[in-house]
Amino acid sequence: MSSTVSHVLHSLSLAAALAATGCAHTPGPKEVASAYARALEEERLAEARALTSVPPEEQQAFAEHYADASVRKARAEEVRAALPELQARAPALTLLQTPEGWRVVEEKPADAPRAVLGRFLDAVEAGDWATAWSLLSDPLRARYTPERLREDFKREPLSAERVRRARLALKGEVKVTGVGAEFPLGKERSVRLVREAGEYKVAAIE
Repeated sequence: MSSTVSHVLHSLSLAAALAATGCAHTPGPKEVASAYARALEEERLAEARALTSVPPEEQQAFAEHYADASVRKARAEEVRAALPELQARAPALTLLQTPEGWRVVEEKPADAPRAVLGRFLDAVEAGDWATAWSLLSDPLRARYTPERLREDFKREPLSAERVRRARLALKGEVKVTGVGAEFPLGKERSVRLVREAGEYKVAAIE
């Protein structure tokens, strides 16, 4: 079954489920995230992938990553744990779900690049290569796939040390410019992020 057909069938089944509960509307962020976690747990990987931004050419890497039940379970638990602080993001705009409803987040200049670098490092350390790849700059995403990113990190003996230094830099000062942000590492080295369509992306970790 093609990915398009699978996506359509899943969308119809989700819509039918919502209609049955009197909620016939476009699924919101919490509904999509919950359906994604449930699909992972139940090993419905085609349906889970259809609820992500993973392109069709990366579906094999997605399936391989979540072939292990323990990996699927960990990701589902991670998604559910994040639901109370769910965010909606767009270039130059972040909304946070609070008990009082959705609220616009007014960020300090350093907050956005710090959050992106933190998400990237968290993804690398968790082996979530699809997410790590999605946070790379355009040139790096063109050069890599999630699978190749994983292989390069495993082959490179200094990868763990670079991630450790980047994690330390994350706690330090941030130099924000018109085109990106830098986290100094010392000796004229830095973790660099660039702004693409209003979003920060990782360009180099040293």
